[in-house]
Amino acid sequence: MDAQGTAVAPATQVITAPQTGNVYVNAQPWALTISDNLRATFVFDREGRLVSCFLNGCNYRFGLSGLVLMKVSRPGAAKLRRLLSDDESARLRASVREHVTRIAAGIAAAVPDEVRAWLEQILAWDEARDRADRERFLRIYRPVSIVPPDQYRALVLQVTEGCSWNRCSFCSFYRDRRFRIKTVAALREHIHQVKAFLGRGISMRRTIFLGDANALIVPQPRLRELFAVIREEFPGSEEGPSPDLYAFLDIFGAARKSSEQYAELRDQGLRRVYIGLESGDDAVFRLLNKPGTPQQGVETVAQLKAVGLQVGIILLAGAGGADLARRHVARSLAALSAMELDAGDLVYISPLITPDDSDYARRARTLGLAPLSADELAVQLEELKTGACAATGGRPRVALYHIEEWLY
Repeated sequence: MDAQGTAVAPATQVITAPQTGNVYVNAQPWALTISDNLRATFVFDREGRLVSCFLNGCNYRFGLSGLVLMKVSRPGAAKLRRLLSDDESARLRASVREHVTRIAAGIAAAVPDEVRAWLEQILAWDEARDRADRERFLRIYRPVSIVPPDQYRALVLQVTEGCSWNRCSFCSFYRDRRFRIKTVAALREHIHQVKAFLGRGISMRRTIFLGDANALIVPQPRLRELFAVIREEFPGSEEGPSPDLYAFLDIFGAARKSSEQYAELRDQGLRRVYIGLESGDDAVFRLLNKPGTPQQGVETVAQLKAVGLQVGIILLAGAGGADLARRHVARSLAALSAMELDAGDLVYISPLITPDDSDYARRARTLGLAPLSADELAVQLEELKTGACAATGGRPRVALYHIEEWLY
């Protein structure tokens, strides 16, 4: 019997065939989603790259870097998050290719020509092409260590590489590289390489995040030139990200720009600035070896919001351990209250994750500070989330920020 297709939504078909059962096909301008009897789901970009899938009860995200993140919800236990090994990744990709090859054979006659061509692109990806894509990525980017959760689908442009401070005791993201600011020519070449690499897959990237850790520390004359290049290269269209820009800012760098300079960056496309406050308590702040002070963080937020910029504030659950827990929570919430955040802002609560040989762990041991247990950390996460909502009047969105869920 020939496959029969029934439209259930403008971009969705349910296709039934003897060899596949019900297959749900959703074609959007930026992604193709295929669901096999609602038991397995696969998402691909416009170039046919595998973006994510749900298979055998596990969720997987596939990074442009070639890394694969597995997430598994477990009743009565913490969610499992881990990166797959190279061998595991290869086996998973082979399994996905097998599934999709079977599905494509069953539905090809029932889908529009555009979707059929898309399926052919998807099936053209094999192990060799996956490997070549990863190698090409590594020639274009230094490691993209972290971005805020609302920017996980942003296009990352490495205006800078590394971190201008790079001495926070809890962070090892950038210890493998020196801080470098790209020249105008280097940024334009970087953008051209990124565009060529992503091809039509760039349509999945809806905003632009300025990497790496502290791009806004760049002196204003150079930053003005770099912003101009980005606006020229990304005027905004359905085929690529909007020219809206987002970036981290360490507190110590904030005083280096005036309100007028931030207003200029706003006019050039900057929309939200993310500040790792981490704690509102001075003692915890010093333990983390953050630059500046919590009060400077509050003042920086006031400066940014006065010129119409949104902010994303990050707090660390578990910072300071059990001994400083009460003051860490109380003073962090007091700092949030003083910031007068609104509906355009974000508050992220991120659990502190540090290896035993980190600077933070050594400092804590020297001071005799006991870390929070897993149960205590869960309690503090909830205290900070609930307290942040109360301290800000429920205006900004408050969400969990788990660094182990990121890959690019």
